[in-house]
Amino acid sequence: DVMKRNLIGILSLVAISLMLNAAGAYAQSMVKANVPFDFKVGSAQLPAGPYEIKVDSASAAAIMVQNDEGKAGALSNARREPARDTQAKLVFHKVGNQYFLAEIWRSSQAEGMILPTSKQEKELEKELQASNGHKGGYEEVVLALN
Repeated sequence: DVMKRNLIGILSLVAISLMLNAAGAYAQSMVKANVPFDFKVGSAQLPAGPYEIKVDSASAAAIMVQNDEGKAGALSNARREPARDTQAKLVFHKVGNQYFLAEIWRSSQAEGMILPTSKQEKELEKELQASNGHKGGYEEVVLALN
């Protein structure tokens, strides 16, 4: 069962990647970031390093996060947010000692992308709340983009 689930997950990622590539560069916008810590996108654990983050404008809201060296990557869905007067940035939620990519803002003129809170992030927040005896929650870490 676990192997089947992993295989289905991998095949789904490959299919989404192919669809994103087939949509063409005209439908994508990209930002680059050097992330100084390991982080998660959905259930994928990604190491610190330089990343390209592509937002597929043609789809409902698909994003692809890929290490510049092609060694690590993840795909996720995201909710679009109207453009705000904000700088280009990535927003991470730090829960305990783990970082989760939460928001992507490409510029003040471009709409933002809000990633769904993963099951693991929610569970970790509950554990911290139970062990600390108070609200737990997360710390917001902002990484400015060039």
